[in-house]
Amino acid sequence: MKRSLAAKILLASILVCTALISLCLLQAQTKTLADIDWLDISTEGALLLLGISWLTLVIQARPGGRVTQVLLIGLLGYCLGCYMDLLDEFFINTSLPLWFNLLEKIPTPIGLITLTYGLCLWREEQVTINQQLRTREQFYRQHKLVDQVTQIYTASAMRHQLALSIKQVNCLALVMIDLDNFTEVNRRYGFIQGDQILTNVAQLIATQLRSQDLVCRYAGDRFIVMMPMCSANLATTIAAELKSKIASLGYHASSAYLYWERPNDSDADSLIAEINQQMENVKQTRHWPKAV
Repeated sequence: MKRSLAAKILLASILVCTALISLCLLQAQTKTLADIDWLDISTEGALLLLGISWLTLVIQARPGGRVTQVLLIGLLGYCLGCYMDLLDEFFINTSLPLWFNLLEKIPTPIGLITLTYGLCLWREEQVTINQQLRTREQFYRQHKLVDQVTQIYTASAMRHQLALSIKQVNCLALVMIDLDNFTEVNRRYGFIQGDQILTNVAQLIATQLRSQDLVCRYAGDRFIVMMPMCSANLATTIAAELKSKIASLGYHASSAYLYWERPNDSDADSLIAEINQQMENVKQTRHWPKAV
């Protein structure tokens, strides 16, 4: 994992402090083997090993960022406190420096408080991620229907979910997004770069939707969004916002919009065909800028 400079400085500072504490304690008087409480040593040693294992797992599993840094600070403080508690078992208390007895009580509670705060941030982060996953997947998990390029679902998945939604809700909106002049992008930058652009746009669309909405890759550079129980005004607002967000990435897009409500008896295929035709009409009449 790539850690920021601040995280590296923090880790180095903790290691230096640990080394200095160990060197200072070499001047203290050690206990005899008969005086050492091996049960306490086993318990505190196990706590230290657990703290180090948690620290290792966070470093390996977490991406860089503020939440990870807070977790690392908390775990480092906890590990330092456990280490000082373990050292305390090998030395006679009266021979230990006063600063050690005072410092020994600080790292563990501060580390645990910081770790708790980091876990709260992690929870908030995970709630956001889960909402995004629900938007992308709509709890319809069939790997054969996942687009291999963008990692969102295909038109087949949209047809399935749209057919279900027509039976379950009173109204819904469909929005189709098409990247303008994308053939020129592939020609100029290559298909690998083009696939990366499609992936970026797909992820951007997914993060802008409600948790009950669903986005799929319809075909090529065309995406379709289903928004159950969505008013016409909200759908047009979301469509405009999606175009604006895509433009912020440096790409131009066209959009088409379709609103359905009961007692309209259209099926999923006819709705998708209708909005696709609307998009074709938009593309034929629009003059878009050249790819940059």
